[in-house]
Amino acid sequence: MVAYSILRNQFLRNILIFSIVVAVGLILYNSFLITPSFTTLLLDATQSDAVRITRHLASSLLIPERVKIERGSLNPELSKTEIERISKDFELMNLKVFSPSGEILYSADPKEIGEINQKRYFHDAVAKGHVYAKMVPKDEESLEGRRVTRDVLETYVPLMDKGEFLGAFEIYYDITHRKQQLDRLLWQSSIIVVVFASALLAAIAFILYRENLAIEKRRQLEEERLQRGRLEGVIEMAGAACHEFGQPLQTLIACSHLLSKHLPQDSPLFQEVKEMKTSVAELGTVVGKITRITRYETKEYVEGSKIIDIDKASS
Repeated sequence: MVAYSILRNQFLRNILIFSIVVAVGLILYNSFLITPSFTTLLLDATQSDAVRITRHLASSLLIPERVKIERGSLNPELSKTEIERISKDFELMNLKVFSPSGEILYSADPKEIGEINQKRYFHDAVAKGHVYAKMVPKDEESLEGRRVTRDVLETYVPLMDKGEFLGAFEIYYDITHRKQQLDRLLWQSSIIVVVFASALLAAIAFILYRENLAIEKRRQLEEERLQRGRLEGVIEMAGAACHEFGQPLQTLIACSHLLSKHLPQDSPLFQEVKEMKTSVAELGTVVGKITRITRYETKEYVEGSKIIDIDKASS
């Protein structure tokens, strides 16, 4: 009933709609702008780290620098243990080195050495000097179709010299811990936004409820004022009517009494005088009720109109 009353009031209805729009807008803003923005920041920062790591590894793995990566161009003095240490220090799940043709010249998994990456992204993006990265969630497949066991940022970093493609490094960057921290932060942010939006709606709903009660109270007081005005008008009219009816009514009562007293009971006029006395008495009763009117009561009349209910108003 309160909700219906609020919706009937245009001002309160507009405030309610505005509050709902603001609350929903906050949630959507957090879901579709804040969350993707933080995720993008994480990926960009991790991708920048991958580029720096690649430059460091390139200087360690390649002899000499700024030449095409081919068989025999990798540093033979860099042991597998050293590479594993570097990978552990930088939280790398895997490391691959590609020749310009896409052949894998080095991989933490020896079985992959010699395979050729024929994917379109490698030749259309990486080979043209663009860093190519993709976040691969846990238990999903990487760009090369391998299922990963951690949250990974798979990044291809090309090596270029004056526009010439020398080869590329592929780094599987473990971002599980970073992603967990980000997810925790986003979850807390979402909870705060939802709580704030809910509190806003609750506060607005309470304010609208109180305002609706105030409006209803003012309406009730206004109705009571109008009722008092109507009652005063009815009482004044009733007093005037009784005053005007009083003298003629007394005359009718006296005349009917005299007529009935002097007419014989077998006279044809006696019965008519008797009925006149009855009608005069009923009129006197109605006038008496009018003088006792104390409240404004109406009843239905013809064609939907209303008239004063004398019986209820005077009881």
